[in-house]
Amino acid sequence: MKREFRAKFGTGFTTVIMMLVIVVFTTLGILALTTARSDAKLSDKNLTFVSQYYEAEGKANAIKAQIVNMRRQGMIPADICASIDGVTLHEGNAEYAVKVNDSQVIRVTIDMTGAEPRVTNFALYNTTEWNPSQPISVWAG
Repeated sequence: MKREFRAKFGTGFTTVIMMLVIVVFTTLGILALTTARSDAKLSDKNLTFVSQYYEAEGKANAIKAQIVNMRRQGMIPADICASIDGVTLHEGNAEYAVKVNDSQVIRVTIDMTGAEPRVTNFALYNTTEWNPSQPISVWAG
């Protein structure tokens, strides 16, 4: 009694399965590559912004230190603001802005009414107005 082993699936079925596996792996590889490329672009944009921001923040802090030192030397706020480019005096506050990039600035407000100058605002502001190119359609329900 000889038993013969017969495969239920032929070589054609195995070939089709292998082709499907190759297509799936190729698709996953392409998706991984495009994701990595978009992550690299986003990282480059983030690096550029962070570099620009910290450079502008350093300039803003240098101006602030200059104002504080002049005030400690006994100069009046009007003379301090007149001696530093870009610094204005408005209602007892020294105000100035440092450009970060084409669309953002750091605005600083320093209260000069007391004996010691005090920063009341140090924030990043957009200088351009947001204008969406295409409106987003929202389901009304």
